Amino acid sequence: MGRVLYLDDDESLATLLCQRLERLGHSMQAHSDAARALKAFEQDPNGFDLVLTDMSMPGASGLEFAQEVLKVRPTACVIIATGCQDPNWAQFARSSGVHRVVEKPLQVAVFAEIISGVLSRQTTDR
Repeated sequence: MGRVLYLDDDESLATLLCQRLERLGHSMQAHSDAARALKAFEQDPNGFDLVLTDMSMPGASGLEFAQEVLKVRPTACVIIATGCQDPNWAQFARSSGVHRVVEKPLQVAVFAEIISGVLSRQTTDR
C-alpha cells in the first residue's frame, strides 16, 4: 500500500482521514505545519508515494508547499485539496506539476477512495 505525507491545518480532518487511510493499509505521516512537513519530505523524498496538502493554511498555501516538494522531487505525486472552485486555478496548479486538484468539502470516505485510486494506479504504472 501507499506511503502518504499529509499536510492540513485542520487537525480533526487530518486525524479522520489518516485513520481511514490507515485502515485501508496506507502508511500516513500527518503534519499541521508546512515547514515541518517539507522538512520530513526533504529528509526522505523517495519515502512517500503521495503528498496530499490542503490549499488554504496559515503561513503557506498548499500550492507553495507543493512547488517546494516538486523542487525536491519533480516526479512526486502531489494532490491539493481546495475549496476554491476556479477552474483556472486548478489548471495552473496542474501546470505547476500537481497531479490532481480535489474540490472540498468531501466526505472522508470519498477522499480516501480518491487517494487509494491514485495510489493503486501508481502501483500498476511501475
